[in-house]
Amino acid sequence: MRAFLNKIQHMLCTAPPCLSDELICFDKQYVAFFRMINIPTSILCRLGARSSISRSFGTSVVTKSEAKTPIQKFGWEYLMKQRAKSRPIAPHLTIYQPQLTWMLSGFHRISGCVMAGTLLVGGIGFAVLPLDFTTFIEYIRGWNLPCAVTAVFKYIIAFPIIFHTLNGIRFLGFDLAKGVDNIGQVYKSGWLVFGVSAVIALAIVINSCQNKNKAVKTA
Repeated sequence: MRAFLNKIQHMLCTAPPCLSDELICFDKQYVAFFRMINIPTSILCRLGARSSISRSFGTSVVTKSEAKTPIQKFGWEYLMKQRAKSRPIAPHLTIYQPQLTWMLSGFHRISGCVMAGTLLVGGIGFAVLPLDFTTFIEYIRGWNLPCAVTAVFKYIIAFPIIFHTLNGIRFLGFDLAKGVDNIGQVYKSGWLVFGVSAVIALAIVINSCQNKNKAVKTA
């Protein structure tokens, strides 16, 4: 990859004016990319001024048949080599190292979508079907499942709700620039939310089992 970037930089630095007009037909994101790989600002300014003229003659997205400039040809050949080696052409989850920050962020969104979908489907279902929520719960209780079995399902339901609520408050703090001074604070708040959510969900499940046992004894 470094060799690829170095060759692009060399081609831009050594390209004559007539070729530069032909090479550069890019949008703002490409300017940011070239700055990221340390291409001199003078070259970006020189080429950027000409990009408005050459923009009408091409686009930033090319196919093999349209790859006419040296950079476009080299880039296309590089992508084809990567595809031949079964390497990902665009980044995706498998190339990222697992980190608490994006894992909690992803779980926050997934839990929110699952809860919203459950509420939507359940609400429509109970409105359409000849069955209400109370009758459904009593039907499940009629199975007389062991407390260990119901505790697992209750925890699966309780934990996402509690986590989504607490992590939502954490994200609101981030929006107010609280707890984001350094990555250490972000990790501490993330572990705190995860741990507190697990403890609260466990306490709810234990309390539910205790109440069930008391009800059985009194009956």
